[in-house]
Amino acid sequence: MRLVLCLVLAVSACAQTGEKPDAVASDRDRRADSVVTRPDVRADSLATTDLAVTLGEGTVGVRVHTAPITDPLGSPGFERFPLNALNLHDDEGTSVEAALDVIGRRGGRLVELVHTGERNVAFTVDGQTVRADPNRMFTPAGRARTLASLSQADAAAEAALAAFADSVLAVYAAVPPAVVVTLHNNTEANYSAASYAPGAEYADDAEAVTVHDGTDPDDFFFVTDRALYAALAARGFNAVLQDNAAATDDGSLSVWAAREGVPYVNVEAQHGHRAEQAAMIDALLDVLGDRR
Repeated sequence: MRLVLCLVLAVSACAQTGEKPDAVASDRDRRADSVVTRPDVRADSLATTDLAVTLGEGTVGVRVHTAPITDPLGSPGFERFPLNALNLHDDEGTSVEAALDVIGRRGGRLVELVHTGERNVAFTVDGQTVRADPNRMFTPAGRARTLASLSQADAAAEAALAAFADSVLAVYAAVPPAVVVTLHNNTEANYSAASYAPGAEYADDAEAVTVHDGTDPDDFFFVTDRALYAALAARGFNAVLQDNAAATDDGSLSVWAAREGVPYVNVEAQHGHRAEQAAMIDALLDVLGDRR
């Protein structure tokens, strides 16, 4: 995957591992206001661009939201997009709304797939309609597995899905991210940080798990980098550290990132937890700022 390798080079300076249940579609009315957050930095007005990316014999919409930050002093090396995030499931609108809230205040960039309002993408190859989970398309094993489980897997469908994965990553990496950040939502008591606790369904995929007393385990970070895991957990957030050596190859971006040595963070929250997810994104930006 040549375009994927370009992303690795760009970020060389994180996506769940289990089969996440389908999420409930949410309101697609999204906005973010531009406000001054610090006297020397402001978020410019939000701009949105819609692209059509080829998948099989058709296309899938990829929407890019940008609100760069402006430094009045013109400081060299000033980072224009503090957040660069990717949303892969079109039924997980809370995560997009939360990200736009943060981008409106702090600046940033968000790339999201926009098609049917559903989790999976449907596309046509050789006259046949097939379906795939777009967070299971980043490895050969993952592509074969998701196609087989949702419709049918064959060489042509796998090749089309691989090309689509490359194209999505190319759009995302047009502004090289320091850390790959994805955004996801889950449903109550269906998938959470507790799913990775010892004896739980995905325990074998986790190297470490932190669930703080009195918190909602549905709201958590899933990361491939131990330092990021420790920093986020220390701030009081629930966190899961992927076992990069043993994680199941389901084709998710976290598995790909671990193999390529790319730092990865998934900001995962329950549907409707917009404020909570925005607070998580804010905390991640603070942690990433401390790393620079």
